[in-house]
Amino acid sequence: MMVWGAAAAQAADIRDQRVKFSYPVAQDNPVGIAVDHYAKLVEQKSGGRIKVTGYPNATLGNEIQAMSSAQGGILEMTVVSTAGAAGNVKELAILDLPFIFQSPEEADAVIDSEVGQQLLDKFSAKGLVGMCYLDYGFRQVTNSKHPINRLEDFRDLKIRTLQNRVYIDIFKALGANPLPLPYPETYTALETKAIDGQESSFLVTKSSSYQDIQKYLSETRHVYLPAVVMASKKFWDKLNDEERGVLQSACVETQAFHRDLSRQMEADVVKELTAAGMVFNSIDPAEHERMVEVTAPVVEKYKPELGAALVDRTLEIISEARNKAN
Repeated sequence: MMVWGAAAAQAADIRDQRVKFSYPVAQDNPVGIAVDHYAKLVEQKSGGRIKVTGYPNATLGNEIQAMSSAQGGILEMTVVSTAGAAGNVKELAILDLPFIFQSPEEADAVIDSEVGQQLLDKFSAKGLVGMCYLDYGFRQVTNSKHPINRLEDFRDLKIRTLQNRVYIDIFKALGANPLPLPYPETYTALETKAIDGQESSFLVTKSSSYQDIQKYLSETRHVYLPAVVMASKKFWDKLNDEERGVLQSACVETQAFHRDLSRQMEADVVKELTAAGMVFNSIDPAEHERMVEVTAPVVEKYKPELGAALVDRTLEIISEARNKAN
């Protein structure tokens, strides 16, 4: 009776809430599926009192716009790539440094460490609440001109990148012509040949239908891209402890759900893209190492700005995870 009474009292403390959750990709992308999963979890945990509605395809604004709307209290929740969120928390660019990750598990190790939590904690000073992480996986390059087999194949390709200084510097170092564009503008730019190619994960390539307008798919694995699920601090501060607990616990559960789902979907996506007409190529290890070498100065350039101790600790965690796997 006492346990039932406590549960009933807690449920009674949860008030009716309506939560708009913006995300930039299609609903059938693992991130979109994860947002739907999150909404169901929140509804279950709140006894139907908190209802989360996902808004896909940047319908409420691109990443930067959605994050600004959340800061202003116009939007309750959004998910923003670390590359986009680094505009508010510069240290997140640690996760965007080129070629530092060799496997998803190495990225998981950083996210699950004290470094991952420290980065989430920094959002509170920016009018936001960092809740948990999703991810978009390793980023690859597609283009309409030729396969990228060698470092020289990047030369002069007009590649859409995220609106992030680190990404721009990575592609300059590789010899490409980087053009930062908001995600929603990318398809049209590719279709009209204003740009030659773009860089995104296999799954984003598919959910964005880039296979309809791009020929070549090269497995560059230049960056592994996490994303931060965040809430408006103005919204969060109006919630009571029980309501916050529902939203936060559902986020942690969704993070685990998304990892399993995205990696299952990743296993088949290259076959789907080649079946749609794309020409896929992996890159010889020696050529991949050349790409690592020419982008190494990018890591050194940003290390002082991001904090040498934090960069070193991140690289240490990655090294420990790599050694454990081997």
